[in-house]
Amino acid sequence: MPRTAAANEAVKARTRARVMEHALKLFSLHGYDATSVKMIADSCGMAQGLLYRHFKGKEHLLRAIFEQSMADVQASFSLAQQSEDPLDRIEALIRGAASIVTGHRRFWKLSYGVRMQQGALKALGPRLSSWTRTIESTLHGYLKQAGARHPRLEAAILFATIDGMSQHYVLDPENYPLTDVVDAVVQQYRQRLGRKK
Repeated sequence: MPRTAAANEAVKARTRARVMEHALKLFSLHGYDATSVKMIADSCGMAQGLLYRHFKGKEHLLRAIFEQSMADVQASFSLAQQSEDPLDRIEALIRGAASIVTGHRRFWKLSYGVRMQQGALKALGPRLSSWTRTIESTLHGYLKQAGARHPRLEAAILFATIDGMSQHYVLDPENYPLTDVVDAVVQQYRQRLGRKK
């Protein structure tokens, strides 16, 4: 009995996810520039031609990986949007980001390493800058609503804080006190913006 269209799409999605996982691991291990499509296909146990049916090439694969990371970021913003109070929204964002990086720890550990590679930065080009501007713009809106005196500067600081704590956690999850750091950051923002919880 032939598969339904929905079943075919589910198989396609699983295959794409598997290819992305292998590609990310190889990009992290060997570097983006040194990793070939053939290496990725071999790692997945599939023919190179089949891989090209899912991704146009290595650069397309890298973009898909970073779109996945952006989906995680959007998920943390979605959690924050559920709060009406601006300070509660900032707290929900910080806690949501920590929860997501904890749940997808392996992915984030590998993607942080790839994100710093010159070849990957070049391949992502303006997309990475656009991604960063989108995040900072959203944070700017949250902080402006919360009454920050310098919301644009505060947005850059908050972005760096969340990114930094996430990186430290994925590099050493057994020893990094993520929960305590999150609590301290939340309290710091509540104090800085004039209200304690």
